Amino acid sequence: MQVSLSPKPAMTVHRLILKKRKIVYLLVGPKPFKYKGGRSRIVYIGTTKKGAHRIASSAAYRAEEILANRGFRAMDVHIVSCGSRPGLKSWSYLERALLAQFKAIYLELPMCNKQSGKRYDDKLRKLFKQTRIEQILIKFEKAP
Repeated sequence: MQVSLSPKPAMTVHRLILKKRKIVYLLVGPKPFKYKGGRSRIVYIGTTKKGAHRIASSAAYRAEEILANRGFRAMDVHIVSCGSRPGLKSWSYLERALLAQFKAIYLELPMCNKQSGKRYDDKLRKLFKQTRIEQILIKFEKAP
């Protein structure tokens, strides 16, 4: 049998992921996916309390669904984080803010998200600047 080595890595893990365990991550495709309100390369917004292990398993779990789309031969994982406050699950609120703003811009949730994207309410406005959340999402509108 012939043995071959893929020229590109299947996954690259940076040290950044080891610093924080409770983070939000974005699964991003190579080209924009069509949503009702526009196009975005973001196909999933998730959160983890367990760090890199959860992100790797989530990417593997959703890979078949994402990579089955025409033109999707790879996907990237981007980390979004924020400061912490005692007694506040800030990573959970950050995920909620990203989902709410995504739904406000694109009129539906990312392709692989199933939970409801609530509105960007007063609680989220007190925690995060809505314009910054929007900037993060809009960064992924065009192909790299």
